[in-house]
Amino acid sequence: MILSIHVPKAAGNSFRELLQTEFGERLMSDYGDWAGCKVPEAIERCQSRTLKMRSRRDELLEKYDIIHGHFAADKYLGLFPSEDFVAFFRDPYQQAVSHYYFLLRNPQRDHLEEKIFHEAKMTLHDYLTWDAFCDQQSQYLGTLSIEDLAMVGLSEEFYRSVNLFNSIFGCDLRGESFLNVNPDNQGGAYKIDSEIRRSVEKYRAADIDVYRRAKEIFKRQTAKAGQYSAHSSHSLLPLKTPRHSSIS
Repeated sequence: MILSIHVPKAAGNSFRELLQTEFGERLMSDYGDWAGCKVPEAIERCQSRTLKMRSRRDELLEKYDIIHGHFAADKYLGLFPSEDFVAFFRDPYQQAVSHYYFLLRNPQRDHLEEKIFHEAKMTLHDYLTWDAFCDQQSQYLGTLSIEDLAMVGLSEEFYRSVNLFNSIFGCDLRGESFLNVNPDNQGGAYKIDSEIRRSVEKYRAADIDVYRRAKEIFKRQTAKAGQYSAHSSHSLLPLKTPRHSSIS
């Protein structure tokens, strides 16, 4: 079973669309845990949903080849005879700011983190120092080390990461996908001033370390797969006619 961890604001929606085209009904989307948010209600929800999902082991093995979503690795760890965890990571300065603006422009969703965020009228500084989201990317690894992942992708190297997934798993993910970007930013890099940098370095030090290690692993994995090391564009990933309906 491939277990694809969708770290927020790290190209997970774009990757899911390509997975949906490739795997069709053999892909299960798993969202709703409130993972990556360390407040009591979210922790309890994660635990409850984990127990329910683990009770479905035989059904999951029969119906699916890959599970993708906002879940911590421990939810499925040790559940299946064969497990390959994969995840994309993003520069922690950019990921933190991107997630703040995502929460800011989504006041309507029925999600605990967004409810708390909007009721408190959080500024960017408030959000960065909110202990519920300290080291958010690292939270999704659970008890796994990033070195335990079968594939490590980088959102900044999205198409090379997709090609790496294809190489490791013998898949044929192709096409263009660029979803859920900030409409006011159009996928460009956010300006990171010294105050933001200090806050991220203080409250997301583990994420900084995980991202450093992610880049090292990505370099080794792409070299092993025979990809060239220069910064590449999506031209590495030719378009194809989808075999299945794409997600909305």
